Amino acid sequence: MRTLALTLTVALGLTSALQAQDNLSFQGPDVLGKWFITAIVETEGLTGDRVFPITFSVLSDTHVWASTTLRTRGFCYDVDVVLEKTSGSGTYTASRGKTHVEVEELPAKDHLMFYCEGPFEAGRFRAAKLLSRNPDVNPEALEAFKKFAQRKGLSPEDIFTPEQTESCKPESD
Repeated sequence: MRTLALTLTVALGLTSALQAQDNLSFQGPDVLGKWFITAIVETEGLTGDRVFPITFSVLSDTHVWASTTLRTRGFCYDVDVVLEKTSGSGTYTASRGKTHVEVEELPAKDHLMFYCEGPFEAGRFRAAKLLSRNPDVNPEALEAFKKFAQRKGLSPEDIFTPEQTESCKPESD
């Protein structure tokens, strides 16, 4: 009985330590909250030239809530996605495991690189986004993002800086 208790204590302690270590990759207090998309490169052109901030919130030790707004064909849509942590540091899945998501912190303060790929219509989409705590483009972060995009097989020449928008107003007839 004493051996079982000791084994459970050690196993739970290791699990907690590993979870705490992995939490730093995305769920740390410096990463949660509101982020602006300051640069984008994607294969399908889904984002458009105007973007809205993304807010990240912790749901549990293994799930993060991402919330933003999209404007498509003149209509505004609130988009909420649950990211589920995988065994890899900074890697998540979404859409019931169909979409792969990677998040990397940059040396430039308050910047993240966000990469996702998954199914789209008859093929697959791939997108990388440079996220920042403020809407201004940081040249150092942008250079690092270009290298990141290239490592992911996306063209640095296709990177663009979208217009930042705080609220969505549908088009009227």
